[in-house]
Amino acid sequence: MVPLLSAILFCFRDGKLISDIYIPLGGWSDEITYYKQIEGILAYGMPRGYFGYNQSRALYGSLGVWGLLPLIPYVIFGFFFGWNYCSPVYANILFSMLAFLVIYIFLRPDKKSLGVISIFWITNQFLNRYVLSGVVESSVILQLVVITSCAEYLLSDKVRTLAGRSFTPRKDSAVLVLCTFLICLLTLARPYYGVLFLIPLWKAVKDKNRKLIFSLPFLAVAIIGLFFINNHYFCSVYFNNIFAFDKMRSAGLSGMLLSLFDSIIEILRLIWYALRYKGSGVGWYYLLLGLELFGMTVICILRKIRKQAVPPIYIITLIGNSLILISIIEMYQLGVGARHILALLTVNAVVLILESHFFWGILFAAICLFSIWQTQGADGLPYAEESYSSYMDSLEETFSKIIQISDDISYENVVAMPTADSKAASPDENVSTYYGLLFAVPAGAGVSLDYQDFYDDPDNIKAKYILVHPEGSIRFTLENMGMTCVYEDSTTMLYSR
Repeated sequence: MVPLLSAILFCFRDGKLISDIYIPLGGWSDEITYYKQIEGILAYGMPRGYFGYNQSRALYGSLGVWGLLPLIPYVIFGFFFGWNYCSPVYANILFSMLAFLVIYIFLRPDKKSLGVISIFWITNQFLNRYVLSGVVESSVILQLVVITSCAEYLLSDKVRTLAGRSFTPRKDSAVLVLCTFLICLLTLARPYYGVLFLIPLWKAVKDKNRKLIFSLPFLAVAIIGLFFINNHYFCSVYFNNIFAFDKMRSAGLSGMLLSLFDSIIEILRLIWYALRYKGSGVGWYYLLLGLELFGMTVICILRKIRKQAVPPIYIITLIGNSLILISIIEMYQLGVGARHILALLTVNAVVLILESHFFWGILFAAICLFSIWQTQGADGLPYAEESYSSYMDSLEETFSKIIQISDDISYENVVAMPTADSKAASPDENVSTYYGLLFAVPAGAGVSLDYQDFYDDPDNIKAKYILVHPEGSIRFTLENMGMTCVYEDSTTMLYSR
C-alpha cells in the first residue's frame, strides 16, 4: 500500500485528490502519444492513423517510436477497467504497488529495511510524479524490480539467507527462466537493458553451466537484433533518429569520446544547477544515480581491501548502469533522457538498503526531501479545471463529428500539429497550439507532432487534419494548399483537406 499512500500524500500536499489529476493539462507530449495509441488499440485493435513526428510512420502498422511492447500492460488494464483520462494514473499506481509487493514477498526485507524503503518511496517526488502521469515508467520499474529480485535470489547469499530461501536446482531453474524471459521483454522494449543479460550469465558462470555460458550471448544478440528489426519495420522515427548509427560512425571513436566527455560535464552542470538554484529538477536524477553508483563502488573497494566477498549484484549494477547511462546519453538530450534512469534510481536504492545498510535509504530520502524544497513544485501535477474540462468535453464532441475515422490505416486518420509557429503579424514572435488539445481527437486517430520548418515545403504534409494557432503563419501555407478550416476558436484552428 506504500505506493498508494505516496500518491495520496503527493496530491494532498496540493490539497487535491488522485481523481483530480487531469493529464490533458500535463504538457508532456509522450502522455498524448501513449494515451491515444492505447485508446486506438482498445477501440480498433490498432490505431487507424499513424503516430509519428514530422509525419513519419511505421513501415507496417500505425504505432509510434517505441512500438507495441511498452503499451501492453496498459492495454490489458484498459481492457478490464476501461480507458479514460484517469486510467493511466490508476494503472501506474497498480504497477507500483505490485513492484513493492514483489520486494516484500520475494526479498523479505526486515522491518527496518522495509521502513526505510517505504520512506524513500514516499519522499521521492520524481518517482511519484511519473507514477501520477500518463507515461509508462511505472511498468518499466515493475519489470526491473522483478528482474532484480530474481537476481538477488540467484546471486546473493545474504538476501537468500534473510529471505529464508533454500538452494534447490528446481527453484533456481524456474527463477532463472523467469529472469531471462523478463530481460528479453524489457530489452525488446528498450534495447539498452540488454546489459541485464549479465545476470543469467553470471549465474551460469557461477554454476559452471557451459551450455548457458555459450548460449546466453547469442540470445542477447538475437534479442537486441530483433529489437532493431521491430524498430525498423513496426515503429515510426523520432524527430532526430535516436538510432542514427551513421552519425556515430562518421564521428569516429575520438568524436564519440569527446561527446561523452561533454555530456559528463553537462551532467555535472545540471547537478550544480539543481543544488544551487531553485526550480531546477533534472539534475537531481543524475545526482541520486551518481551517489548510488559511488556508494556501490566504495563498498566494493572496501570489501576487496578487507578480503570480503563483493556482492555480484553490485558489480552487475555498476557495469550495467554505466553502459545504460552511456546509451541514454547517446540517444537523448540529457533533460529528456533523465526519466529513463528513474527505474535505475529506484532499484539501486533498494539493492543498497538490502545488501549493505539502511543508512543509504535514509541518505537518499533526505536528498529527496531537500529536492522537494529546492525544486519548488517544478513539474507539478496537472489538476482539472472546470472551465478547461468543459472546453475539452465540447472539443471532443465537435471533433468526433468533424474527424471521421475510416477502417483503413492511413494518413486520412492523422491529426498533425506544429510544435511552434511564428506570428503572422509579428514573425519574430512565436505562438503555438497547446499539445493537450490532441487528447480531444477521436479514438483511433493518429497523432503527429511536427517541427515548424517541416511546413516550409507543402509536399511534406500528408496528414488530412492539421491543428494550428489562429495567430500563426502556417495556416496560410495550408490555405494555399487548398485546405479548409473546419473548426476555429480563440486558441486553435483545425484544417482539413
